[in-house]
Amino acid sequence: MPFRRSGSDRHCSGKPSHSPDVAGHETALRILWAMLTPSAHQDVNRARIVSGWVQTGERWALWWNAREIAAVAPDGRPGVRLWMKGQKMWQTKDVRAASIRQGRRFAERWCAARLYPELRLRDAVARLVNATPPPQAAPPPPPLPPIERQQVRRLADAGGRDIARIKEALDARRQPQVH
Repeated sequence: MPFRRSGSDRHCSGKPSHSPDVAGHETALRILWAMLTPSAHQDVNRARIVSGWVQTGERWALWWNAREIAAVAPDGRPGVRLWMKGQKMWQTKDVRAASIRQGRRFAERWCAARLYPELRLRDAVARLVNATPPPQAAPPPPPLPPIERQQVRRLADAGGRDIARIKEALDARRQPQVH
């Protein structure tokens, strides 16, 4: 949306004032954007959105959905100050923790419970901090119907007989070479 000058930007003489030209700046940005190659446009659109814990100095911030939702920072007193924000504006919490580690763990759990109420807490925390959830054993496959079990058994028996026959043939070839 281009910036338009109003008549108040002009002096009594009717000439434009020498204030910075905002419209010219926006035009220059549009021209530069158009000069970028299509791959450059894709790189701009694919800018990595920070999520998870980010440390700046002694302060730790938990990012989710391009928003800072928790911060753990020392405040000069023993322990650390912990500030957390849920999805709703009124879901904020400002508490103290004994250490940065304890504060981070508390923030992860508190925020995960509010941001992913449909998930188990462990899975919600893993999703929030971009960790892989703990591996779960795959459920066992359903049992085969009787006909397929019989086919599998016959194939295994036939394969076993074939392997035994091949081993006998190989052993017979190796025996005559002994002098």
